[in-house]
Amino acid sequence: MVVLLVALASMSPDNGKGTAAQRYEVLSTDREPFLQRAKDCARVTIPYLIPEDDIGHNETLPSLYQSVGANGVTNLASKLLMTMLPPNEPCFRLRVNNMVMEKEEEELDKEFKTQIDKGLSRIEQSVLADIEEKGDRSVVFEGNQHLIVSGNGLYYDDPEKGLRFFPLSRFVVDRDPSGTPVEIITKETISLDAIDRETKELIMTAMTAEGEQEQETDARKREKDVDLYTHLTREGDTWHIYQEVKGVVLDGSEGTYKVETCPWFPVRMYSIAGESYGRSFVELQLGDLNALESLKQALVEGAAIAAFHIGLVNPNGITSARAIAEARNGDFIEGRVEEVGFLQAQKSGDMNVVASEVQQLEVALKTSFLMMDGVRRDGERVTAEEIRTIARELEAGLGGVYTLVSQEFQLPYIRSRMAHMTKEKRLPRLPKGTVSPTVVTGFEALGRGNDKQKLLEFLNFLMQGTGGAGMQYLNMGDAIQRLASAMGIPTEGLVKTQEDIQKEQEQAQQMQAQAGEQAMIEKLGPEVIRQMGAKASPEQLSQLMGGGM
Repeated sequence: MVVLLVALASMSPDNGKGTAAQRYEVLSTDREPFLQRAKDCARVTIPYLIPEDDIGHNETLPSLYQSVGANGVTNLASKLLMTMLPPNEPCFRLRVNNMVMEKEEEELDKEFKTQIDKGLSRIEQSVLADIEEKGDRSVVFEGNQHLIVSGNGLYYDDPEKGLRFFPLSRFVVDRDPSGTPVEIITKETISLDAIDRETKELIMTAMTAEGEQEQETDARKREKDVDLYTHLTREGDTWHIYQEVKGVVLDGSEGTYKVETCPWFPVRMYSIAGESYGRSFVELQLGDLNALESLKQALVEGAAIAAFHIGLVNPNGITSARAIAEARNGDFIEGRVEEVGFLQAQKSGDMNVVASEVQQLEVALKTSFLMMDGVRRDGERVTAEEIRTIARELEAGLGGVYTLVSQEFQLPYIRSRMAHMTKEKRLPRLPKGTVSPTVVTGFEALGRGNDKQKLLEFLNFLMQGTGGAGMQYLNMGDAIQRLASAMGIPTEGLVKTQEDIQKEQEQAQQMQAQAGEQAMIEKLGPEVIRQMGAKASPEQLSQLMGGGM
C-alpha cells in the first residue's frame, strides 16, 4: 500500500492534460496525415527511413525498381551537410554589436576590432573542434535524409554524447500560430534494467495496476521493454522537461531550459502557415517518383518477358520437337526450317515509348535533386562553365530551405553547444547582448557566391571592356578584400595591409638610394674619393661614403 501511494505521488505533473503518454496519443492524431505522407515518400526513395510499422525490426522492406529516388536523397542530403557544417570551417561567426564596437574603438584604439576578431575566432575554432570530436556530422546527415523525405525531424544536443536525432515516427510537436514550438514529446523504447531499482519498482507497480504484470515463472518476460516519454512544455521564456515510464516520473529527469539555450530543436524543411509539421522535398516530386517506379517496373518485367525464349514446332510437319530439344551443337537432324520458330512478344514499339518516358522522368528527377547527370545536357560541346552556371541556379532555388534550416537548427544548435561548453568552463562567458552567433553558410553563402560572381564580372569588364583603362580607377586593395570576403577566405596574414605596403615601399627606396651611392663610389674611383676626402668635412665624407664612417 505504501509503495502504491509513492507511485501515485510520482505520477506525471498534473497539467490538466494527463500523462505524457496520453498527451502523446492526442497529438499523434494531428501527426498522422503527415506521417502517412512521409511513409509514401519513403516507399519510393529510402524505405528503411520510415518503415510501415514505424519500427522496422521484423518488416520486409520493399525492393524498388529504380534508384533515382534513393540516389537523389543521398546526393541532396550530402549537399545540405556540406552547406550546414562545412569541413574545417565554422558554419557561424561571432559578431559584436556595432554600437558597442564603435564606442570601444573611440575609447581605446583602432586595433580593438582586430583584437576582438582574433579572440572570437579562437572561440569559433573551439566550438568547431567540439563538433568534430563528438561526431555530430553523421547525425546531421541522417537528419537531412529524414528532412528531405519526411519534411520533419527533431534534434537533441546531448551534453555528454553529442547530437541525437528523432524521426517523425518517434516524436510529436505542437506549435503556436506563428510556428513557434510550445510542446514536444518523444517516445523511446528502453529496457527496465536501464532504470534505477526504486523507480523500477514503481513502474512494476504501475504495470500491475494496469494488468500488465508478467508471470514470475518467465524471467525473460520480466525484463520487458517499456516506452520512455520525454515531455517538454514551454511557458513564457522557459522550457519545462520531465521523463516518464508508465505514468511514473523518472527521478532526476525534471528540469528547465532557457528558450535561447534549449537543446531540443524540431526542424522542418518547408513550413506551411498554421501547420505544426513541415512538408518534404520528396513530396513535391512524389508524382514523378511514383510514375517512374511504375514505368520502370513495367519496363523490367517486359524485358524479362522478351528475354524468355520458347521454340515452336509445326505439329503437322515432319520436324520433331524432341529431336530439336535433344540435339547438341553441330548435330544434323531431319526437318524443315519453315516449321520451326520462336515465340515473340512483338511489343518493341510499346516498350520504346515506355523507355522514352522513363528517360525523361529520370532527367527531370536528377535535375530536381541537383545530380550532375540531370544538369549536363546532351551535346558535343558542353562547357564546364555552363554546368556550373546551371548548378548555381539550382542551388539558389534552395534558398528557402537554407533559411528555415538555419533558423530552426543551425542557430539554436550553436547556441546550445556554446552554452554547454561555457557551463563546463571550456569557453569564456561572453557578455549577453554584446556578442551573438550568426550563420554564415546556407543562404548567406549563396549571397556571397552571387557577390563574387558580380565582382568577377565587374573586374573582367574593367580589363577587357575598357581595354585596361578602367583599372586606374580601381582601389585594388579594397577589391582584393571584397573578393576574399565573397569567397569566405580570411585575409588576416594573407593580404598585405596599407601599413605593410608603405613599409615595404620605404625599405625599397632606402635600398635603392644605398645602391645608387655605392654605384657612384665605384664610378668615381678611390683616387677621387681620396682627393675629395682631404678637403671635405667628416660629415660630408661620411655622406659621400654612404654612411660607412
